[in-house]
Amino acid sequence: MSYTRWFWRQLSAIGINVAVRTVAGVAQVGFGLLIVWLSRRFIDHAVSGDAVWADAAFIFGALAVSIALRQTGFYLGNLACVTQQNVIRSRLYRRLLYRKLYTAAERLHSGDIGQRLERDIEAVSEVTADVFPRLMVTAVQLLGAFVLLHSMDARLAWCLLLVTPVALVSAKYLAHRLRQMTLDIRACESRVQMLVQETVEHEITLKTLESAPQLHSRMAWLQQKLHSLVTRRTRFTMISRLILSATFGAGYFGAFVYGGFQLRDGAITFGVMAAFLQLVSQIQNPILSALSMVPQIMHATASVDRLREIEDMEQERTARSCEIPLSHLQESTLSSEGSLGVRFQDVSYTYPGAGKATLSHFSHEFKPGSITIITGETGCGKTTLLRLALGLIEPQSGRVELYDNQSNTINDAAMRHCITYIPQGNTLMSGTVRDNLLLAAPGATEAQMLEAIHTAVADFVLDLPDGLDTPIGERAIRLSEGQMQRIVIARSLLRTIGDKEESGSPIDCNDNECDAGDYCRGSVLLLDEITSSLDAATEHTLLTRLSASLTRRTVIIVTHRPISITNAVHLHIDS
Repeated sequence: MSYTRWFWRQLSAIGINVAVRTVAGVAQVGFGLLIVWLSRRFIDHAVSGDAVWADAAFIFGALAVSIALRQTGFYLGNLACVTQQNVIRSRLYRRLLYRKLYTAAERLHSGDIGQRLERDIEAVSEVTADVFPRLMVTAVQLLGAFVLLHSMDARLAWCLLLVTPVALVSAKYLAHRLRQMTLDIRACESRVQMLVQETVEHEITLKTLESAPQLHSRMAWLQQKLHSLVTRRTRFTMISRLILSATFGAGYFGAFVYGGFQLRDGAITFGVMAAFLQLVSQIQNPILSALSMVPQIMHATASVDRLREIEDMEQERTARSCEIPLSHLQESTLSSEGSLGVRFQDVSYTYPGAGKATLSHFSHEFKPGSITIITGETGCGKTTLLRLALGLIEPQSGRVELYDNQSNTINDAAMRHCITYIPQGNTLMSGTVRDNLLLAAPGATEAQMLEAIHTAVADFVLDLPDGLDTPIGERAIRLSEGQMQRIVIARSLLRTIGDKEESGSPIDCNDNECDAGDYCRGSVLLLDEITSSLDAATEHTLLTRLSASLTRRTVIIVTHRPISITNAVHLHIDS
């Protein structure tokens, strides 16, 4: 029942399309039955020597309309399927964007998620966009054919309908077996996708390890397992359908023999005999058609379970984006006068599945306008501090909050709007340099982008073949690690100078023009190992330019390498 409700909810996006196709399908069934009735008249008139041109014209017209209806259904069906896929994928993609990170449910492999957003969505969309309308039309076809056959020979109609319980019992048995088989196949397909994705992602490392033979063997094993699973399901489905087809074939043969005896005894005409055979087919075909949909529906229910894992992912307390109005945080409005600080009060955090707390009763106040350099051994919790400040994770105990000089605070994922985070390493996406920069501030001007590039010591971008519009490809393979890192820094810095309010005016906390209550991006900067791929000279230039542009901002820098910034506070965290 839960699957039925889930599928029914999906129909909201294509309800009109499904309704139109159902009506068209029912009309097509009606014309099909009309053709059967007209064929009977045509044969009887031809045998008796009467005129048949009128009957032939009616049959031709009914066939033409039936063909037109079939093609209309085909066209609308394709539109419905792609619409349904887009709607479901968009909804689940949004769930992924706002899911709470570092939870047990969040641990799905990215390759597995991609498989679910492709194959599983395709499976469920075929059911909602195609199978459901066909089921309704099939039911009408079965009823109509039964009524018409009953009007000609009641005994034959009821005898043919007796196979329906056999079909229902078979469908129930098929459903249970096929669902588990499909889950096994989907899981194996996901493992294949995961291996392909990780191979491409770590291609250079794998080449240096000369791991190609092992990986090729692993792929061959996975594909062999997938082949075995698909073969088992196909064999099971084939044998089941063979038994059912034999049952229905016997019914058709019985109807044929019965009609032959009736024709011999003069109880029916040749036209009625022809109608018999057509109607027997129109009763059996809907039942066989419905049974053929059972595997498809079972495949889809397995996919529903996999998609629900994404739907049920825990969401952040404040799923905020730049399109969401700022007014929902009225209870804890931060003043724009002065800088914002970050306060950790007796914070403890343990990652899911970890045996030891990463942070235990940690307290520290990063005062407004201060620059703090955090050092410590690997695993001591430096990056965890940044994740807590960004609201990516929530402490199991204690409190993390932003505050201003008027004691206003904010302590949920909306803190992220006030923070500029510059991660370590390459986090660029496929596209041009401009595309990557605009991810941080879609309304940024050319001048603002150039300013961010200069501050990040990424002026080399201007010497690229197409400047800001140079494609950099997947993982920016045309650039060095240092160049990629500097573009990442420029992108993050653009949040502090390229943000715009709905009115279109720039927001900059340094210009003293922010109204009280505005959430100014860049009030707090979090820098995570941003110089790890830079040489000493470039690092010095970058830190010098950052220092000059960080007036009145609160800056927290995580680093393994000792760096020197004027007036910076050094904080060492023990493991």
